[in-house]
Amino acid sequence: MMQEKRKANRKPKRKKPDSTEESGVDPIRDEDTCIGVEPEREIVSGDDCEVVGDEDCDGIGYADEEENNEAVREEDEVREEEHQNRLGVDEELCEERDFEAHFGAAARDEEDVSDADSGDEIWDDERIPDPLSDSDNDEEDHVDGVVHTNPEDSEELLKLGKTFSCPDDFKIVVLRYSLKTRYDIKLYRSQTLKLGAKCSDTDVNCQWRCYCSYDKKKHKMQIEVYENKHICVRSGYSKMLKRGTIAWLYSEMLRKNPKITKHEMVDEILREYNLVVSAEQCSKAKTKIMKERKATHEDHFSRIWDYQAEVLRTNPGTKFEIETIPGPTIGSLQRFFRLFICFRSQRDTWKQTCRPIIGLDGAFLKWDVKGHLLAATGRDGDNRIVPIAWAVVEIESDDNWDWFVRMLSATLDLQDGRNVAIISDKQKGLVKAVHNIIPNAEHRQCARHIMDNWKRNSHDMELQRMFWKIARSYTEGEFNAHVEALQKYNPGAFASLLRTNPRTWSRAFFKIGSCCNDNLNNLSESFNRTIRQARKKPLLDMLEDIRRQCMVRNEKRWVIAGRLKTRFTKRAHAEIEKMIEGSQFCIRSMARNKKHEITLNDVSYSVNMNDNTCGCMKWQMTGIPCVHAASVIIGKKQKVQDYVSDWYTTQRWQQTYKDGIEPVQGKLLWPRMNRLGVLPPPWRRGNPGRPSNYARKKGRYEAASSSTTRLSRLHRVMTCSNCKQEGHNKKGCMNPFVEEPLKRPRGRPRKAQGVSHGQTSQGSQVSERQQGQASGVGQGPQGQGLHGWRSWFECST
Repeated sequence: MMQEKRKANRKPKRKKPDSTEESGVDPIRDEDTCIGVEPEREIVSGDDCEVVGDEDCDGIGYADEEENNEAVREEDEVREEEHQNRLGVDEELCEERDFEAHFGAAARDEEDVSDADSGDEIWDDERIPDPLSDSDNDEEDHVDGVVHTNPEDSEELLKLGKTFSCPDDFKIVVLRYSLKTRYDIKLYRSQTLKLGAKCSDTDVNCQWRCYCSYDKKKHKMQIEVYENKHICVRSGYSKMLKRGTIAWLYSEMLRKNPKITKHEMVDEILREYNLVVSAEQCSKAKTKIMKERKATHEDHFSRIWDYQAEVLRTNPGTKFEIETIPGPTIGSLQRFFRLFICFRSQRDTWKQTCRPIIGLDGAFLKWDVKGHLLAATGRDGDNRIVPIAWAVVEIESDDNWDWFVRMLSATLDLQDGRNVAIISDKQKGLVKAVHNIIPNAEHRQCARHIMDNWKRNSHDMELQRMFWKIARSYTEGEFNAHVEALQKYNPGAFASLLRTNPRTWSRAFFKIGSCCNDNLNNLSESFNRTIRQARKKPLLDMLEDIRRQCMVRNEKRWVIAGRLKTRFTKRAHAEIEKMIEGSQFCIRSMARNKKHEITLNDVSYSVNMNDNTCGCMKWQMTGIPCVHAASVIIGKKQKVQDYVSDWYTTQRWQQTYKDGIEPVQGKLLWPRMNRLGVLPPPWRRGNPGRPSNYARKKGRYEAASSSTTRLSRLHRVMTCSNCKQEGHNKKGCMNPFVEEPLKRPRGRPRKAQGVSHGQTSQGSQVSERQQGQASGVGQGPQGQGLHGWRSWFECST
């Protein structure tokens, strides 16, 4: 028995470090382990210009209303000011021995035992890039920097062994558990990275508890003790739900709709959590949020000149322009108008190593003061986005787009734009700016936006397939054939499609030289999705997040490009292999002067090896030999790789990320410029009038009302009361007046008394004939006076 107890009390032996740990070599950095390299992706069938985005990369406690006195309120406010807890959750400070008494031996400090860990593993994320995640398709699961999984089962919120990135994450989960189960939970905190939660019921000494501490091996907070058994009766309220907690829970909702009243917040908490709070708590929570946001914005805009000086100091050559509106008097504060940023490294990278194509688009800023972010993005040799420049403006107006395109053209030296292609949607101000500032630039429209607007009122999938055949046609012959097929299938759709100007979105009319066949604005849309969390933050935090993302992206892509052993980038290499594989179905016929005739699917194309051209135009459009050219090259015993454009080489891709954005120090270390302060843009109250009810937008031929008790006026024919014609009304009628014909008398004429049946029948026939004649001239028996009645009576007898 004694031996068994000794064995049980004996500490387990630690595993000895292997050879790789002793040598200090990180096994993750092995070349064969593909960590940090993006996994294989399927190439969309029929679309070889797929864009890859940034994928690498205080309040009042729950007591009776009689006990809510001023002392409790002051104590609550002082507690929040002391802790500065962004959740507003109370924590009780505990000594180490108290923690051990509450949560057992698991809360005891571990000995500092060395296990040959030099501490270098904590810098793994800095030494090698993380696996590039598909952030373009991620939903907005992160709010306020915290992952909100919102599980339905409370058992999934807390469980033994669950890890958290920081102590605040554990507090959030405990808060959500308390709100979900309506048990009153109390938090405990020690001076070290130790947190605990216990049921605050003291009547029956409930044993529910949860202990979380920092794990040195995982470098995360981990739940080590969890007893999930309540023997108490749930109170139906939570002391954790105070002013600060309400402010944190509903900060996002108040950001989207600041007009929410305190009574609506009370009803929402009762509906969602089945908990009762006072309207005063919600009012204070809303006031706290608004004060914090306003103070944050004012602080950010007041230091905008200091941020500009720091960026220009650390990144010389950067274009950073800030425009303000002067104050009403001399020496008064200015008001922010707009700014433009283009880092030198991003500018030189695009000019030297990227194809001459730029995507332009705008995105909403999710501030309280609103605004827009205008961005310009490019493509690298692996079809990944390369942010070039971005600007912050108040609204997407013609003047702001004209200013942004003018600044971009001057920064990139685009001149008249004859050597660049622009991709954008059909925003009117953007189209005007491109036409006025760089008139000779090729301006392509996003085909997806064109199709969505064209096919808005139809659910026919055949129309969608026909549209993409037209958009992806490389020659005018293919374009005309697909357009004729659409005309036979649906003439109305054909007529409306021609009004969209297909020359701006079909590949058959694109210029040669950009080595890019892109007719989708995925460049800017991917960039906007990668910064969707940054767009929720105040000005300087947003600008720093965007700059930091670009800086980290450059470093990660530099490491990935350095590991690549192939001659061309991964996606270019896959496209070359695809063309080689498709060349086996081509029939080649030789001709003089290095010219060949290639037949594929009963269609012949001419390949000229002197000019490196093909009749299908795909080779000239993309810079990669098509299947017809690949058939000729392989037939001549040559390599297809020798005919691929240099834009896709690995060496050019490495040069794209050779230089990057330099780090910028924190706000505390920025230089003080002591310039005249800047105020935030004015707070816009939104559109005047009754607020929108968020109803679905009706189609062009869809009834405005879907009521089942009243008929709609859809398809009702309008008739003019002046000229009695259809299609217009009296207000705009230019025709002469036309009298309405008199109505025929109602009912049948009375039969005469005392006559035979035959006579009566004959008289009736005559009377009906007379009535018909009278109604034909617009008069009846009643309209002829006494003479009319006499003649009618004589005829009837």
